[in-house]
Amino acid sequence: MDQETRHTLAVTSRESNGVTFVKMQGSLSATTAEQGLHEMKKIVDSGAKKVVVNLADVDYISSGGIRVLILASKQLNNVQGEMKIAAAKGMVKEALEAGGFNLLTRVYGENNQLCNTEEEAAAAFKA
Repeated sequence: MDQETRHTLAVTSRESNGVTFVKMQGSLSATTAEQGLHEMKKIVDSGAKKVVVNLADVDYISSGGIRVLILASKQLNNVQGEMKIAAAKGMVKEALEAGGFNLLTRVYGENNQLCNTEEEAAAAFKA
């Protein structure tokens, strides 16, 4: 990965059948964490309750990036919402697992899960 990619983050979202799909591209690092947190806050503030964050195109995540996901999860939990992480791969998935993101399931129940695909993540929400 080139250095330019490591310092950029693009966040887009779309809603389908009551689920908000958030696609992140680039890096979730110390330099992009504030932007990521701001974008996730906008999504939660807009009323989203079921959020799938697709990390397939995130090629780098730091502890600051993991913090963004944890804070977004807490924001959703405060409004009885849920977040699923979809399609994290390679180093990003390893970092989430090593950083204990999957342990949030123990704290918040099934509100937080690492899923392989967006479809799996959307199906994991409670009816």
